[in-house]
Amino acid sequence: MFVALILLLLVLPIVEIALIVEVGQATNWLVVVLMTIGTAALGAFVLKRQGLGVARDYRRTVRSGQVPVGPTVDGAGLLLAAPLLMTPGFVTDAMGFALLIPFVRRELARVALRGIKRKIDRGEVRVIRR
Repeated sequence: MFVALILLLLVLPIVEIALIVEVGQATNWLVVVLMTIGTAALGAFVLKRQGLGVARDYRRTVRSGQVPVGPTVDGAGLLLAAPLLMTPGFVTDAMGFALLIPFVRRELARVALRGIKRKIDRGEVRVIRR
């Protein structure tokens, strides 16, 4: 976990800056600015539409008496996508746009839950029951 945090806080910004500089040199600064603003605006638009859809699905699922697992997973994925799409940079935008794809969100949730279950089974994480 510590290594992932170091990568996130140190390596990712360096990669983002290098990519922005490369694209700026290949085109010009105005293209980079417009791409950054455009991806943030497009991301916000799609995020809003999908967020409203997830909220609607959540209400429908709860009304039918079911546990809203799917809408909760989708909502969590969208919560992760939002700051990635609003952060300037091409790598974070790609990660954020990937999270806007329902299949990708659900697959990442499966992988994360498998990892959590593995840690619980090994005793690395305790589950407190009340």
